[in-house]
Amino acid sequence: MIKDTNIIYISAFGLLVRMFIFFVFYTHVTIYPDSSGYIDLAQHISALSYSGYDGARTPGYALIIALSFGNLYVTVFYQFLFGILTAILWYLLLQNLRFSKKQSLYITLFLQTFIHIYFFETAILMETFVLLLITLAFYLITLNKQTFAMHVILGLLCGYLVLTKPFYLYIPFLLYGFWFLQEPKNFKLLASRFIILVFPVLAYLGWSSVVEKHHGYFSSTTLMGVYISQNCVRFAEKSPDEFKWLSEPYVAYRNQAILENKDIAMSIWYAYDDGAYDKYHMEFSELSKALTEYAKVTIANNPMEYLHQVVFYSWRDFWNPTLYWNYNDFNFKYANKLFRGIWYIQEPIIYLFRIVFLLLVPVLIIKAIKNRTIDIGFIIMSVIFIASILQALLTYGTNNRFSFPFEFLIIISVLLYFKERDWWFLKPLINKFKF
Repeated sequence: MIKDTNIIYISAFGLLVRMFIFFVFYTHVTIYPDSSGYIDLAQHISALSYSGYDGARTPGYALIIALSFGNLYVTVFYQFLFGILTAILWYLLLQNLRFSKKQSLYITLFLQTFIHIYFFETAILMETFVLLLITLAFYLITLNKQTFAMHVILGLLCGYLVLTKPFYLYIPFLLYGFWFLQEPKNFKLLASRFIILVFPVLAYLGWSSVVEKHHGYFSSTTLMGVYISQNCVRFAEKSPDEFKWLSEPYVAYRNQAILENKDIAMSIWYAYDDGAYDKYHMEFSELSKALTEYAKVTIANNPMEYLHQVVFYSWRDFWNPTLYWNYNDFNFKYANKLFRGIWYIQEPIIYLFRIVFLLLVPVLIIKAIKNRTIDIGFIIMSVIFIASILQALLTYGTNNRFSFPFEFLIIISVLLYFKERDWWFLKPLINKFKF
């Protein structure tokens, strides 16, 4: 029996809103280009066979689809469940951060009002599942239980997170680094915490070995070359002659994308999908491996252009809120305009929290250096800010989607900062509503 009735309120609110939106307004499973890779791998998992798979995706999220037994509506309802569980974890996490029960309830309900949560849950994309895993990880961390069993659980969780999206391999290493700085002489505790690194590394190396065995390319994904080369889009022609067979079609499709007002970040995909490289009779993994070498050399030869691309395009895009839906697939006329209107109100609110968060980054760094302490606010900030930098260094294209799993930690970390300062200028409002 659930003793805390607030959990019942949060669950009921989340369930009712999801059912209302889904059955009344948007009874639709949203498929994106990335969705096909997860669906394809899920089919291979169900068949217990790797044969014929292209190695583009890792199995963490695909396993969820496989457990849907080929029915994507079941996947969506799984994701609705993940969303409700995530909201409950927000509520518990906020209490671990010393917000009162009432504050935690109100904040959680506020977070659940953002509509892009529900539309991500109707899409066959990993973001909803990743949001659950990251929220669960921080909830466990804020429990502050320094036992070997807890470290094993955190290690397994981080391992599955890496198996879902290998990019997140940096998180357990960052956490362990902070723990080392906090207690460098506590060898027993550091040894116990070391397990948090083992499972993520095994997950990364294990899947990369599978990809190498089948494609001759040691990487967590055969997409890596495409990802890296996307950051070369604005200086793609500035490569050595040995790579002209790659750069010339790339540049041609980039220029065409500019003329047609299309997303130039996808230029290499336009070239590939249009068969620009078919004459070389290469497997996708072979082409991606060649693109990796092309990108490495091109970036090394053009460091300032690469830096400009990373800072002013890839990194900046990370901080743009995004809404993933099919605008024309609502159940009846004008429903899309209603939700677009809601988003026009909510998007500036999200921007505000993100701007405040970025302003707080140097403040929290200076505070940590000055006080020689690493608190949970600094850890949350570091995980998010380093994610924004790493993803910008690695790829360009849909970078704003990468920020969604951190969206609500950004809001929570901003609120935590003001709470620790007794709400500052918000105090009269807090007192008025007995928040």
